[in-house]
Amino acid sequence: MDDPGLSGLPGPQPTEPATPQVDLGRYRLLQILSILFISLGLILPIGAVLVNGDLLSSTTADLERVVGPALLLLAGLLLLIIGLILNIVRSLIVRGALPPERYRGPAIFVLLLLALVVATIVAIPAAIGSDATAGLSLLLLTSTQIGLLAVTGGLVVLPRTLAGLHLLPPSHLGRSILLGFGLAIPAWIGATLISAIASGLLTAIGFKETPGAAELAVQQSDPTVILVAFLVVAPIAEELFFRGVVYNAWEREWGPRVALFGSAGLFAVIHTSLFALAPIFALGIALALLYRSTRSLPASMAMHAGFNTISVVIAFVVRLHLVKISI
Repeated sequence: MDDPGLSGLPGPQPTEPATPQVDLGRYRLLQILSILFISLGLILPIGAVLVNGDLLSSTTADLERVVGPALLLLAGLLLLIIGLILNIVRSLIVRGALPPERYRGPAIFVLLLLALVVATIVAIPAAIGSDATAGLSLLLLTSTQIGLLAVTGGLVVLPRTLAGLHLLPPSHLGRSILLGFGLAIPAWIGATLISAIASGLLTAIGFKETPGAAELAVQQSDPTVILVAFLVVAPIAEELFFRGVVYNAWEREWGPRVALFGSAGLFAVIHTSLFALAPIFALGIALALLYRSTRSLPASMAMHAGFNTISVVIAFVVRLHLVKISI
């Protein structure tokens, strides 16, 4: 039996184990070199395009004039890949010593940039293919998503940079999925209203809206390709990256507010449309809030898929001339 009088005696008290200090500044030279290579890799292609503004419209007769810029583009791509690899290797080594509750992987912007490089490489066969087959069309439409899946699997899942993360809710998985589908309707209505307001403001100050790659694809591509790309591949790949990786990584490092607005901002930027920036950002906020409240990635995937389904169905109705929409 314990003596209660002993509890007040002076003596060493048990302490919690100290969290090991990790020097995140190690291999600084490797980081500097990676930044240098990445910067050159971005500057060279941009310079080549700016100096040769009509490069993309050049014909075979202009082959000699195209060789120089093409070599700059290739050199830039190689330098960019080398820089990204150096940066990723250093990050995995240095941040790998952090405790499991931290994010222990490469910078999110580096992952996103590498995903775009992978997407560019994947899209090359479809871009230069002479026959617009369904397979090549699907490859072109999902090249960005393939890049996102590649970096998520290879640089987040395999090295366990988000150790202990659970992407499924502890219970009521089916209910969270139904919730996601149900919320897709008000999300689409809200995004459409925001899009109308943003389009009106941008048009008033002189910007002209042109159909994006997604809009053109829905108008022209095989319906089966569209359904697979927009209703299956895009929701899965984009939610895995933007809510599964970006949101959780920034939540661990910077807190829920940065995770919320940061993941939504990157989600909007990746769609590369000035007119779609505001509505896609709003959609990203809604998706992140749903994920934060349910901790169910399938719920945000369902909401994303439902949102895309409404957009695609309306586009198909217009494409088939079942309904005429005039502005």
